[in-house]
Amino acid sequence: AVVSTQSTGDAADTALMIQVLERLLNDDSFLDDEIKKEIKQYDNDGNLKIDRSEFQQMLNSYLGTISDDESSELFDDIDKDRSGYIEISELKRVLRNQIMLELDRLKMENGM
Repeated sequence: AVVSTQSTGDAADTALMIQVLERLLNDDSFLDDEIKKEIKQYDNDGNLKIDRSEFQQMLNSYLGTISDDESSELFDDIDKDRSGYIEISELKRVLRNQIMLELDRLKMENGM
């Protein structure tokens, strides 16, 4: 009985997580607000964009020390318009892609 209760709890948790992720994908204003909050933490010059040194600082705070080469490669992957800055729209694209990947993974693992 304990196992089936755990399974039911896990299934309910997974269903809730899927609902939350689907809602996030459809709520642009929430994503914008969260991304702005994140950018403001590392945006030293207040332009609501992240330059390379600010990005390095951001990565180090999340991942620990990361090499300049790794940071530069990630920066270039995100900075699609090659402006030299990571902008809200670029971070939003990355975040949406990550949410979609996680959503797909959860659905696949749970036969949905």
